[in-house]
Amino acid sequence: MAVRGDLGGREMFSRKSRVRLWFAGAGFFLAACSLLFSLLPVNGATAVYGAEAVGAPGQNPPLDVINQKLETIARQKGIPPVLLKAIAYKESAWRQWDSAGNVVRGGNDPHPALGIMQVASYNDADLATVERLKTDIDFNIATGADLLNEKWAMVPRIGDGDRNKLENWYFALWAYNSWSDKNNPRTLSQSGQGQAYQDKILAICAQPPDFLPRFLPPVAITRLPVELLPASGVPAPGSRWETPQPVHYGGLLASPAPQRLAGSDRIDTAIRQARQGWPQGAAAVVLARADDFPDALAGAPLAAQLDAPILLTSPKSLDSRVLAALQQLHPAKVYLLGGEGALSPQITAALAANGWEAAKQVRLAGADRFATAAAIATALSGPVSTVFLANGQGFADALAVAGVAGALRSPVLLTDKNELPGATQALLQQLAPAQVYLVGGSGVISQAVAGSVQSLLNLPPQAVSRLAGTDRYGTMAAVAERFGQTAGVLDIASGDDFPDALAGAPLAVRQQGFLTLLPGDSLARHPELKAYLARQWPGLTQVYILGGEGAVSKAREAELTALGS
Repeated sequence: MAVRGDLGGREMFSRKSRVRLWFAGAGFFLAACSLLFSLLPVNGATAVYGAEAVGAPGQNPPLDVINQKLETIARQKGIPPVLLKAIAYKESAWRQWDSAGNVVRGGNDPHPALGIMQVASYNDADLATVERLKTDIDFNIATGADLLNEKWAMVPRIGDGDRNKLENWYFALWAYNSWSDKNNPRTLSQSGQGQAYQDKILAICAQPPDFLPRFLPPVAITRLPVELLPASGVPAPGSRWETPQPVHYGGLLASPAPQRLAGSDRIDTAIRQARQGWPQGAAAVVLARADDFPDALAGAPLAAQLDAPILLTSPKSLDSRVLAALQQLHPAKVYLLGGEGALSPQITAALAANGWEAAKQVRLAGADRFATAAAIATALSGPVSTVFLANGQGFADALAVAGVAGALRSPVLLTDKNELPGATQALLQQLAPAQVYLVGGSGVISQAVAGSVQSLLNLPPQAVSRLAGTDRYGTMAAVAERFGQTAGVLDIASGDDFPDALAGAPLAVRQQGFLTLLPGDSLARHPELKAYLARQWPGLTQVYILGGEGAVSKAREAELTALGS
């Protein structure tokens, strides 16, 4: 079996040479690879596309989710998606794991090719990287894409270097398998030894087999004339080649222009988001107060599980615009977050008078914000393996994980900085999660609380981990690097106030997107978040800005747009 991603293969380079290429490499792409590898999710984490997308290692996601991963990563890396999808089919039929839950292997032990992209260019002694290649499908795809880019940079150039011209990738595809005459079609035709690897990829693109027609529109990529190739060996390193005609394009698009979803105020903006995400109505709606955050912070996972928008209203009365939106959405049930101090009896009466009598209302409340968060979490159905723990005295960290928690159907529980509240303790013991993420640094959740969680649940230290940065936007970046690497849709809301992000979290889940909090001041002052957004931007298919210019200014919008230029 061919050695995937190995320039020259075993015939031309020793393993030591391959490892040296991997770490030392040349040019822009390899440097970018090294940076990205250090930031991609670990331990099987996937991009947040919804609960069905987040499988444990050993369980392949659905094909449409794999398609989205390949599409997004290809665009992020500047690779025509059709090529990366065809390689992944040729290598593994889009499988990271086999039917027994073991990573798909190729070649010979003790150095097999691994996973969906059949990556073989790794250092056997680097056990952490090997494990990630086995258990993290996103990392495996990204590694394969980076290897293809490495080959693009190192083989002779075809044409003008336009990455969107599919014909220009012929030599890079050749080198992905082995840059040797074993993939020289002229040599193979003379010896009758079959088809070259890159020609097999082009054949998949021309006539997508099995399930691929759903995801891969056929394209007949023009091959290099075989008579122009050397009779043996490979084309000379400095040679230049004309792009074969006719030319076909790979659909690499310009970065999307942000689309703003905004109303006249926070209540109206939430309604706009609900209508965007649920134009045909919703089976349930979650209702929260518009003027304060504590009772609503834990509401995103519930809304995501219910496939419900979050609407906001005055705590004293049901806003007439919200009533109109409810009548349009026509939910069977309305969930109220918080006690009567958060959403008054006048609101429940107004709901009842308009068709949502007591049996169609569900109030989730506790004695305080911590108990309310626990009550909301209790309403989630199904087993819980992961819990996010955020400081309940502020909103930013809880909202930074709101979309992630919603997609994972994982509770967001609240704590004080130095003490784990009783209601949170009790529910943690009841849920017995295998993983707890502390959102924020030790300045918001102390090491004492981390120790209490670990002791309470009898978890190993690595099962109580921290998602944190230098400030709330650094923490947002840490969450994004862990969970948002391959999201194709970005929903952006202000991190300086809570309402737009709160209502935006279930919308992001429904769009299979990723909710990101944006600072009011320049992104240049928040390098962790800016670096994430800059890496993410090329792979996006849609960007939504949640809220008006008072929430996310035109200056911030211009900064975002500039990321794609």
